[in-house]
Amino acid sequence: MKTESQSRRPEVKWPFDLRVFAVLAGLWAICLSLSAFVPISEMDVVDPVETIFAGVRFNGYDARLVLIIESGIFMMIAIGVFAHRRWGLLLALCMMAQIVMSHLAFVIAYLPMRSEWMTVRAVASQGPMMVLITLYLWIRAWDLIFSPQSADAKQAQPASGADRQPAVGRSQRGDIAAAAK
Repeated sequence: MKTESQSRRPEVKWPFDLRVFAVLAGLWAICLSLSAFVPISEMDVVDPVETIFAGVRFNGYDARLVLIIESGIFMMIAIGVFAHRRWGLLLALCMMAQIVMSHLAFVIAYLPMRSEWMTVRAVASQGPMMVLITLYLWIRAWDLIFSPQSADAKQAQPASGADRQPAVGRSQRGDIAAAAK
C-alpha cells in the first residue's frame, strides 16, 4: 500500500537511450572478454593482445587480465543502468572519464617516440569520440544522479513498519486536512 507522500511524487523516468547505452556496454563487455580469451592468430613469437589502461600499455597476459577486469566493469555498468541504479551511471561516468584521461596520457607519453607515432595517431583519433560519449552520458545522467527529486523518492519510503502512523488513531479532522493537501 502506498503512502500519501509516495503517491504525490512522480517517479523519475529513465530515458530509453540509457537502456541502449546499457545494451552497448554489455555487448562491449562480451567483446572484451572474447578478445581476452580467443586467440586472433597463431603467433607463437609475440602475443598479439594489447591494451591501454590508465595511460599504460599492457601486453600479453597482463593485457588479458586488464581486459577481463574492464569487461567486468562494463558488465556492471550494463546491470546497474538496466536496474535503474545511480551507481551504474556513476560507474559509467567514472569509467568514461578514465578512458578519456587514459587516451590523453598515452598520447602525451608516447608522442616523443617516433616508432610509436602510428599507435599514437590511432589512439588520438579515438579521443574525440570518447569525449563525445562521456559528454552525452553526463548530460543524460545529470538529472538522474544529482536530482533532489530522485533522492526524495528514496526517503519517502519508510525503512520499517514502525515509522508508519496507524490509521485508527487519527481524528476525523486530521483525515480531512490530509485529503485537502
